[in-house]
Amino acid sequence: VWQPHHVNSNMVKNEGTGEDTMAFVPGLGSLPNCHLCLKNIKEGKSEYDTAARLVGGGRIMDPGVGAFTPYHNRSSKVSNMAVVAGSELFVDYGNLWFTSREEDLGLVPLAKSYPKASRFLKSFQKLVEKTTSSTLQGDSESLSSSSEEALEGAMLDLFHMVIDFPYKSRPLAAIPKSWSTTKHAFEVGIYQTELENSIRSLDYLEHHGKCLDNIQPGTSTIPHAGRGAFATRFIPRNGYVGIAPLLHIPDRDTLTMYATTNNTVDPEKTGRISQAATGHQLLLNYCFGHNSSSLLLCPNTGTSFINHDGVTPNTKILWSEDPTYHTSEWMEEPVSFFDNIWHVGLALEYVAISDIRPGDEITVDYGREWEDAWLEHMERWTGPDKDAETYILPQELNANYSIPIPTYEEDNNTMAGKTIHAECHFMRESAENHTQKVWQWTEKDMNGGKHEVRRVIDRKQLPSDQSYVYTVELAIQTHGKDLVPNTVVGVPRKALSFTHTEYQSDSLIQGVFRHEMMIPDEIFPNAWKNIV
Repeated sequence: VWQPHHVNSNMVKNEGTGEDTMAFVPGLGSLPNCHLCLKNIKEGKSEYDTAARLVGGGRIMDPGVGAFTPYHNRSSKVSNMAVVAGSELFVDYGNLWFTSREEDLGLVPLAKSYPKASRFLKSFQKLVEKTTSSTLQGDSESLSSSSEEALEGAMLDLFHMVIDFPYKSRPLAAIPKSWSTTKHAFEVGIYQTELENSIRSLDYLEHHGKCLDNIQPGTSTIPHAGRGAFATRFIPRNGYVGIAPLLHIPDRDTLTMYATTNNTVDPEKTGRISQAATGHQLLLNYCFGHNSSSLLLCPNTGTSFINHDGVTPNTKILWSEDPTYHTSEWMEEPVSFFDNIWHVGLALEYVAISDIRPGDEITVDYGREWEDAWLEHMERWTGPDKDAETYILPQELNANYSIPIPTYEEDNNTMAGKTIHAECHFMRESAENHTQKVWQWTEKDMNGGKHEVRRVIDRKQLPSDQSYVYTVELAIQTHGKDLVPNTVVGVPRKALSFTHTEYQSDSLIQGVFRHEMMIPDEIFPNAWKNIV
């Protein structure tokens, strides 16, 4: 069920988090489907909220560090095609997403499938027109309504012979599945029929759609909370605030992390060092759960921004009564039922329990268990590490060129490969074709690949504009083998970029807060209670 709702972490600028990472992007990053012929939304990268986690330029000592994601404002823009009101929004999952899931999804049409299907449909149209014309000319005076029906039936049978052809293909899958739609495609083309089928009338949306823009994200007014949800308009008491379709995780242990060791000789023997858990995925903090169940439920809309208030919350959660979004029968099924459910079918709704004014932060009570866990965490939190005050965020280094990069002699262990990974643009061909090992950086090197910076040797400030240039030692690989380290001098700040080294980002600090939001006892189904 999670397959359509996550992306490679590099697509959201979440580099350096781990060896193999994926990112979950609620809202517009999760809701749109993919139609490779009708892609109308182009997704961009996210921003990193340095202000929400920095105090005095050092690694934040706040107990909320690592408990929320600093990645936000992932931009999505309309692509080259116009998007009319009522159009379904489609993003590009990429061909590989479908070809690698052929066993589960079948032969889903790719973008290149539609021109082939269109050419076939034109040939089929000529056959139909020729057959129809021949029949009409041969019996033009005596053709009765029953004869017309017989001719239409014959064409329908011919159409089904095409659709039911035993040797399936992606172009065949792109042909309309009904005869009436196919006849319409004869006139306007396959693309237009697909487009028309993807548009809902405004009247339909008025009666069946759910408003998602009652809330907008912003920096929370609640200490330690990161970003929060704010009302965009007045919402009266008992009014609808937002809907939260829920992605299900039947086994909460899926989000438990364990220490692992890599076996370079036999990768199949790579595995856990210990059965003791080292922590939990950050996603746990964005899930709903219950202490009597292994089931976790994760909202995939902007309601994920709604923070906790155990004293005066202004919303509560209830199960949606709209069958379009919520399958009430699932609440009678055991947790094991969800092991074989591959689509979203549950939804909570946030309902106002007091009047909410425009600009008010929207809150909900996460439950007594959550609050007790948070208070306990605050009491025992001592900070992430001894270098917290001198730590510099890689994201801040990338955004602010005026920050001097420490040399290896000045380093406090963050730049020595322990916390921050640095790379430098450099033309590798230069190093491959010469025995020289000391290079002067030139502007053409910006077109080169990125190479690991083993250490920053020296830093000089230019009197002309007070900017810094660096001498760095690079690790450059050729044919899979390291060359003798190459020294590059005169490297400008723009040529250097930084990420966290693996498992050094805030969300992976040992001891950061983790706890799911709690679904109240009075609305949690007994059928889901599988923990004694």
